[in-house]
Amino acid sequence: MIPEDRSPAAAADRPVVAVGLGLIAVAAVVVWQSWALRASFGNQTLGPQMMPFLVGGLLLLFGVLTILAGLRGAAPPREEADWTAVAWIAGGLAVMILLIRTAGFVPACAVLFAATARAFGSRRPAVDLAIGAAMGLVVYLFFVRLLGLTLPSGLTESWI
Repeated sequence: MIPEDRSPAAAADRPVVAVGLGLIAVAAVVVWQSWALRASFGNQTLGPQMMPFLVGGLLLLFGVLTILAGLRGAAPPREEADWTAVAWIAGGLAVMILLIRTAGFVPACAVLFAATARAFGSRRPAVDLAIGAAMGLVVYLFFVRLLGLTLPSGLTESWI
């Protein structure tokens, strides 16, 4: 219920509405780009084109729901931004980009995982690097060995 001293327009949470509009814009781009996919598996009705359309549809739905929540002022209160955490994640991503061609996919993923874990409060960098390396290795093996796709390989992947 809106307090009497506030009008319905004042109850709208503009940043939440902006996020909803952004989701709708991303949904439009995903659906638009999905039309360009022409891959198919023989005479099957559903092909690789289905998943991007599903993702686009869900983004559209979530965008509309986010806008409605923002217009009602029903979004939960936001916490203050933790710029240190943002810096850890952005730094981890930057190091990953720098390492992925030389060191390889697995160590780059380990660094990104450890930096993200640090951003969320972890104080065990060695454990975080090990977990990140294990997860990166599983992803690498799944995509390269099982699916036959190419991921950036470096020194460590030459051992596999």
